[in-house]
Amino acid sequence: MVDCGPESREVAMALLGEDIPAIGPRLQNRVEAIQTVRRFMNTIERMVKGPGALPYRVLFVRQADGRYTLVIKGAVTSLKIDNMDELMIKRFQKSFKKRLFILTCFFEDNDKLECLALTEGLGAVLYSTK
Repeated sequence: MVDCGPESREVAMALLGEDIPAIGPRLQNRVEAIQTVRRFMNTIERMVKGPGALPYRVLFVRQADGRYTLVIKGAVTSLKIDNMDELMIKRFQKSFKKRLFILTCFFEDNDKLECLALTEGLGAVLYSTK
């Protein structure tokens, strides 16, 4: 399982375009964020490519502390993002009308939160049929 890593204890979300949620870990710096989002993109690519690739599932699993983990589970591999609070999940579900979202990373630059999907075009667009 690919994890966002112990360096991230926070998750961020932004609405892009026509209310498409971009969600991912909030990391310390740009370099760390780019490395993490590239790991995510490689994992997602392994999930969806190849002969007989099965669909992935998107789940929210309750943590012991009351927060939630976003799990994207494929047949062979999966990835997770810990520490989503209930309000973020409600915002995510409300904006999930188009059945797609972007998995990306965020970082702070000069006290401003930056989304790599916007600044670098880095992220994985995931679509759900259900």
